[in-house]
Amino acid sequence: EYVAAVGVLPDDIEQNKAGHHYLLERLFKAAGEIMCRQTEEVKYKMGIHTGPIFAGVIGGKLPRYRLFGDTINTAARMMQKCER
Repeated sequence: EYVAAVGVLPDDIEQNKAGHHYLLERLFKAAGEIMCRQTEEVKYKMGIHTGPIFAGVIGGKLPRYRLFGDTINTAARMMQKCER
């Protein structure tokens, strides 16, 4: 599973004060192209949601950058429960 997030870094916010509609258009176009390529052997599932998130590094021995919040959880549930 992979997560793509827009506007997480302060530079992203400064560069896109007008909104992220351009990036969302590209994301939906790419998602449509990916979904058209699935076969019986290879199935794709996606969950897309917008809203606030929290980000941070967790772990002492093996630190990892993680995203948290209802937005992430909702997108994950959408992906897990989707049918095609």
